[in-house]
Amino acid sequence: MGKFKMISILLLAVFPFYGQKKTDDKKTISAIIETYSQSVIAKDSVAFYSLFNEGNVIWCAAYKDRTQAREIEAKGETKAGSNYFSGSYKGFMRGLFRDKTTEDKFDNIKIVEDGTVASVTMDYSFWADNKMTNWGSKYLNLIKRDGKWKITSVIYSLELIKYFKQPDLKERQGK
Repeated sequence: MGKFKMISILLLAVFPFYGQKKTDDKKTISAIIETYSQSVIAKDSVAFYSLFNEGNVIWCAAYKDRTQAREIEAKGETKAGSNYFSGSYKGFMRGLFRDKTTEDKFDNIKIVEDGTVASVTMDYSFWADNKMTNWGSKYLNLIKRDGKWKITSVIYSLELIKYFKQPDLKERQGK
């Protein structure tokens, strides 16, 4: 009985700290998402670049099929063009300066992490000059490197608002 009590006490003492670590990582990752969003609004390249891992970072997107079909129809193309494009987070930041105001809004955020790697899924809408231009799903992958979370990839789907309006949050959560 003495060993059982001792093990129980040790487990009760250690278990809250294990749960706290997970919560702290999720809070830190949430703060990264907030910094990402705020740096797009402020066009703050220093803050934005600090969120990313050194070296190659994947940055790519694909038009959803229905938007791609409308683009082909609108441009009069007879054969399907590529619905995929890639770039870089630095190129994305440079592109923000074409507009007076920009904002990347996120909701329906889900974070899965194990203390070393993380995946964040979210719905987004991108705004330029106070008008939504596109929306879709965004996926971030992160690693914890030298004790700090860094984004290693940004992959997103893209619907153009000129063709399709973003469904409300309740509809998106039921997807």
